[in-house]
Amino acid sequence: MSWRSRRGLCTAAVGLAGALLTGCGGGGGGEAAEVPEGWGTLRTERLTVAYPEGFEETASRDGGPYEVARAALTEKGRMTASMTVEFDFGKGLNDADMAAGGAKARIQLGATPVKTTEIEVAGPGGREEARRIDYSFTFRGEEGGPPEGTEMDGVMLAGVDTEQRPYLITVNSIKGTLSERDVADIAGSVELK
Repeated sequence: MSWRSRRGLCTAAVGLAGALLTGCGGGGGGEAAEVPEGWGTLRTERLTVAYPEGFEETASRDGGPYEVARAALTEKGRMTASMTVEFDFGKGLNDADMAAGGAKARIQLGATPVKTTEIEVAGPGGREEARRIDYSFTFRGEEGGPPEGTEMDGVMLAGVDTEQRPYLITVNSIKGTLSERDVADIAGSVELK
């Protein structure tokens, strides 16, 4: 076998291995995002992300100047989980690691970061790098939310869009409201435009 044939086989093997690993990654497989049946979708000018059944899109609630979309799950008139999408929440955040650093700086005082994981999200040219940041905190008792002192889970999905502009998807929920599968499905549903 010639060196060119061996080189071609090696290149094909590496490409196949990469495709298989990407398919098993933390953000979902394949080139397109996957939205579970029955879920809704927050659609923005730069990305889409799905939210679980029971959530409803709502108006921004003290989301600040960066929030562009919100969905919430309520029970008996109180928020039990929420999802927000923010754009351009910091300057100079032009790659996934920098966006994750900016996101971590926004976690409220007293929260406990658990871990940061490298994930991939769907993009127009293939898979794009992003970061998942898991944390926990105690709710401060804001109006319309759970009682003060309620234990909460938080997840941030941070990255940059196709023009290197930062985005941040934040999901906060009463501990036990969302399963790990729900959170993985949310991450797998992200699709950049």
